[in-house]
Amino acid sequence: MKHLAINGFRFGNFELSTARRLLLRGGIPVALNSKTFDLLEILVASRGDVLSREQLIESIWPDQFVEESNLTVQISTLRKLLGETLGENKFIVTVPGKGYKFVGEIEDETDEITIENHRFARIIVSDEINENGFRTLKPSTTNRKSTFFLIAACVVLVLLGGGYFLWRAYSAKDPATQIASITRLTESGKVGVAALSPDGKLFAYSVEDGDANSLWLGHTDGGEPIEIRPAANRIYPCLKFAPDGSSLYYVSSENYQGGGVLYRIPVFGGAPEKIRDGIRRTITLAPDGKRFAFVRYDENQSVLVVFDIQSGKEQVIAVPPTKFGFASSTPTWSPDGATIAVGAPINDEGSSFEIYTVNVVNGGIERLTTQTWSGVLGLAWQTDGSGLIATAAEKTSSLSQLWQVSYPDGKAHRLLADLNSYGRSLSLNSDGSNLLAVQAQQQSNVWIAPADDFDAAKQITFGSFGQDNGWHGLGWMPDGKITYTKLSERGISIWTMNADGSNQKQLIPNGGDNHHPAVTSDGRFVVFQSNRVGTSAIWRADIDGGNLVQLTHDEPAEQPALSPDGKWIVYNSGRSELGTLRRIPIEGGESVPLCEKAFSWVGISPDSKFFAAAYEESGKSKIAIAAFDNGELLQTFDVPRLANFRFGIHWTPDGKAVTYRDWANGIWKQELSGGAPARLRGLPPEKLYCYGWSTDGKQFAFVRGAEIRDVVLLSNLK
Repeated sequence: MKHLAINGFRFGNFELSTARRLLLRGGIPVALNSKTFDLLEILVASRGDVLSREQLIESIWPDQFVEESNLTVQISTLRKLLGETLGENKFIVTVPGKGYKFVGEIEDETDEITIENHRFARIIVSDEINENGFRTLKPSTTNRKSTFFLIAACVVLVLLGGGYFLWRAYSAKDPATQIASITRLTESGKVGVAALSPDGKLFAYSVEDGDANSLWLGHTDGGEPIEIRPAANRIYPCLKFAPDGSSLYYVSSENYQGGGVLYRIPVFGGAPEKIRDGIRRTITLAPDGKRFAFVRYDENQSVLVVFDIQSGKEQVIAVPPTKFGFASSTPTWSPDGATIAVGAPINDEGSSFEIYTVNVVNGGIERLTTQTWSGVLGLAWQTDGSGLIATAAEKTSSLSQLWQVSYPDGKAHRLLADLNSYGRSLSLNSDGSNLLAVQAQQQSNVWIAPADDFDAAKQITFGSFGQDNGWHGLGWMPDGKITYTKLSERGISIWTMNADGSNQKQLIPNGGDNHHPAVTSDGRFVVFQSNRVGTSAIWRADIDGGNLVQLTHDEPAEQPALSPDGKWIVYNSGRSELGTLRRIPIEGGESVPLCEKAFSWVGISPDSKFFAAAYEESGKSKIAIAAFDNGELLQTFDVPRLANFRFGIHWTPDGKAVTYRDWANGIWKQELSGGAPARLRGLPPEKLYCYGWSTDGKQFAFVRGAEIRDVVLLSNLK
């Protein structure tokens, strides 16, 4: 018997073929881009040796100028697809000040196949790698019989070796993880929602261009798209093809707060037909196209409703398992019509989400998964009924990723290993081979300007895509320094820097996602929101980041606001946009209700006598001004169509006006003396993020960001 070697590396649960540029995990191909594969190949080949950042960058991007952050992104991607977690780097370790090295134990550089060696002429061989990544035999004699058996041996090796990999790859029990290609179908970077036609030949999508949105129809194999609804001051939270592919359903709304109207339109355009109003987010159509289901809010509780399109009758078929409610963007109808899957939290606080199934006939609800996601954004049922595709975020990640969930056992695993985020739009063609999704990348950086001359703004951070400087929080210290958030593979962290961007230092130790930093006026404490212990809570630390103290414990606490006198922290005690406000002393202790009304995103006046907050009155969003001591409502103001209160409402330094963001363009200012709101002049005419004035009122910092969202098609999922 003779043992002939097949080229490749094996470590842990992975097999790496360098010639085929293929990585298998448990026999299943792992989707990774070219640069990530190059990085893995270099690290494995240099196992045990420390490779500097400069060496790796030069090897992966020869003769190109790239930032070190590109390498950091590739290292993070590689660690995630290898299954490494925070504090457990079993394959790739960072050597501080030097670089990276591969430390995984390579159990066997070569797999071995045994073949019979009979009494034929002796064949002397040398190693040569073929296109399949295996070692073949190269003869050193011209003996015809030797050549014959040499060829036979080569064939055996190629067939056995290739068959081994193919068998491992395609005998997996989970067909959804086998993706042949990912194709980008749009290039505008401004896609909102999208849907795939049943035959997989067409796709519809919305384009969000400032405050004017439009609907388009494209061909998955290329060609010019067709505008089916012209640009207008509308938003489109939902797009769905009818099961027979003849028509398209869409929801049209004036703003992000209220409900919208569901319309039906011929696929290639035409007069829209109104179907129903009061649709908050999305619908899911029954397989026969005669009914649809959606989440409706009844008396502060969400319910799952089925609507008969022909008769106009509707029926509430299920209530959520907790008082927090169903996720309105998630309902999806099973191919057999018997079940609707929907996302919902597992507790009343909404800190952990799961997927539930609802029996359409009797309304019975059962929990399907046990993943404890921090959020479930979208769902699509696989057409053979074997499972679902989900867009969901893990507790340890700020990214919404694609998952495959088998049915009925509820086992879930990542569909892709990348650093992109995915939106709620998910749809499959009728045979389930192609999946359409909206892929997103984002970037943000901090800018600073004199408070009286926004036109003189200068950029002070220069992070690349995925770093998101200031996206989740920005504040000022009394000494003129800036606190801001930064995203990395370890979560969202809080940093400080000088007002010119120099001396950047991490302030709060890593641990979960840390948002909304604010510093007390006396410079003693920094207050922030964090889920570092699992549930979102309000935390306090000394100004140097030490002495971490969790201030809230009994319920999820979010949206912290500091009173300028340094005595109180006001926060929202629920995850809903309009929850219950409470306040707690800066030194800690018992929290007390601030008022009975449903307010959110509080900003406290410079004299600590009043607060401004988002408020809903008669179904319309407003700005409310209330007394800080008892929560008495004093004034309300109407707001523009795309008013955006996320990241908080801010008072001007003189206390005479309040400001808030717009979903599409700049920052609004509302004078307390009355009148219509007006945009702050001199700021870029684009969507902005966190912002604020320095404590002396002389400087203004704000965050500019880029959100690139395009339609992608994942092909050959089977």
